[in-house]
Amino acid sequence: MNNNKLLKINELIKQGKIQEAQIEVLKLGVEYHKDLEYLFIRGILFYKSKLYYAAIDSLLVALEFGKSDKIYELLSKVYYKLGNKELSNKILDINLRSATVDMLKNELSGIYRK
Repeated sequence: MNNNKLLKINELIKQGKIQEAQIEVLKLGVEYHKDLEYLFIRGILFYKSKLYYAAIDSLLVALEFGKSDKIYELLSKVYYKLGNKELSNKILDINLRSATVDMLKNELSGIYRK
């Protein structure tokens, strides 16, 4: 997998060039669809585009392929932005996050497993 492409997209996001980053993500092939960093980047792009439920979907899928604090933190941020501060705090809590995310996956099973 070419991590240089993902690094370039991350740099575009940091520069606030969201549309350019989205275009670059669209150019990536299916080999990235199970890549943790790719899914995290998609989550960031959806979040910055205020597509919060798409961000949740992307981040839940990412958690199927690996665990990462940055994924949990962004997922928490999304729920906070949606006004669900209790759920946001549970996702941030290291002792509660796994059970909380499992509960979410069960409740949203039709979304992230498509």
